[in-house]
Amino acid sequence: ISGKEGLQAANASDYSIAQFAYLNRLLFVHGAWNYMRLSKLIIYSFYKNLCLYFIEFWFAMVNGFSGQILFDRWTIALYNVSFTALPPFSLGLFERTCKASNMLRFPLLYKPSQDGDYFNAKVFWQAMGNAIFHSFLLYWFPVWAMQQDVGISDGKAGDLLVVGNMVYTYVVVTVCLKAALMSDSWTRLSHISIWGSIIAWFLCFMIYSNFWPVIPLGPDMLGQERYVLGSGVFWMGLFLIPTTCLIRDVAWKALERTCFKTLLMKVQELEKARLDPESVILEAQKKTAQLIGERDGLLEHAPPAAAARPGEPGTEQHGYAFSQEEHGIVPQSELVRAYDSTKTKPEGL
Repeated sequence: ISGKEGLQAANASDYSIAQFAYLNRLLFVHGAWNYMRLSKLIIYSFYKNLCLYFIEFWFAMVNGFSGQILFDRWTIALYNVSFTALPPFSLGLFERTCKASNMLRFPLLYKPSQDGDYFNAKVFWQAMGNAIFHSFLLYWFPVWAMQQDVGISDGKAGDLLVVGNMVYTYVVVTVCLKAALMSDSWTRLSHISIWGSIIAWFLCFMIYSNFWPVIPLGPDMLGQERYVLGSGVFWMGLFLIPTTCLIRDVAWKALERTCFKTLLMKVQELEKARLDPESVILEAQKKTAQLIGERDGLLEHAPPAAAARPGEPGTEQHGYAFSQEEHGIVPQSELVRAYDSTKTKPEGL
């Protein structure tokens, strides 16, 4: 858009583009990618927080709702800041569905974004239910494992923080692996964000357990790494508990990509095999055209709607912003043509 009025509109707008030719890539590539990234980012952020903090509800059922917390206060504070901060960045910045060249060639790949398939009430509440289910497993399985026998190599019984640090470790590992399951494209930064977050927690846990009394911080955590990392129950649970939590997610993803493939999944597989997805797109376009033809055929045989008389309910005219024809007394097109941009505008308005 060029000209005096065009520049004024661009300065007053939130977003502007220099040429309409840029709109194609902006919509079909970056628009679809950003919608998918934001959807996954929001769902994952709610998921990982519900996984950790709903555990306090399960623990409250044991301690009589006394207000006692299961985890150390600094580990809770660093959960979103350090140990699970990178996976959301990976999903929100580097995730993509298909290659940009295929997104431009086949506008049909934009349809999931247009239909809101990535973020809606059904998808959101399914993720929240899954998070509550995972929190149940992440809390009760370690508690039941430590309930009967002594789980520490020197024969001592673990205290509250021993169980809390075990549960916290399982939570970090599970939510990071969940981010891996949600990823459709893997980059070096994806690997760093997921595996690096898990390693960062283990390193921080070993260092934090030896702060006191050199640094007056976390006296209750002193020696915790010797009890937790020296427990065979912990290492067995480190493999079994995250696996138990995510086995249902892995099975559903395998079933979906085997029996209920979407168009995007088919294109992703062809891109992985370095094949041209044109045949799959054409087949999907034929099915879409067939459905549209069937719908138009049904509409042709539908009885005509009865015309309402003036003054009857339902005959009121309503206008919409930026509409070219509002069915009013003066059409919008005449208003636009009547505006003279050569005259000086009045001041003080």
